[in-house]
Amino acid sequence: MVDLKKVEQRREEAIQRAVLTDDWKKVDNLLNQSYENLCRKDRSYGLCSLDSSSIDKGSLLDTIADDSDALSLLIKKEEIAIINDAIERLLSDRDKKILFGVVFENKSFLHLAKEVRLTDKTVKRHYERIVEILRKELKNL
Repeated sequence: MVDLKKVEQRREEAIQRAVLTDDWKKVDNLLNQSYENLCRKDRSYGLCSLDSSSIDKGSLLDTIADDSDALSLLIKKEEIAIINDAIERLLSDRDKKILFGVVFENKSFLHLAKEVRLTDKTVKRHYERIVEILRKELKNL
């Protein structure tokens, strides 16, 4: 198993070398490397966010109407209230932070891991569990 600190140290050294040679494109690539690796892992696991859609699984946010007539707006408001209630009832504060960080703030698992003091893989597992809990709860919405 590769020591993460050694990988981070080598990446930092590569960034410093790129800065010295004014290769800013390489600096940008190296700085985004952790995030890109996580995104690649997510794609390989077939994960999707609440607002994305897939063939076999619908999106949780697809349950909210887009129409602007009064009835649709009322239905949308009620569905949002049901979703908010489910989030409040079923999720811990940490789970809410992870859910909102990923869905609304577009934060990476790595970024959230630092905020909640867990590993990025643990944050990812929490997010997957959160989505499943909400999916089951809101299935008949």
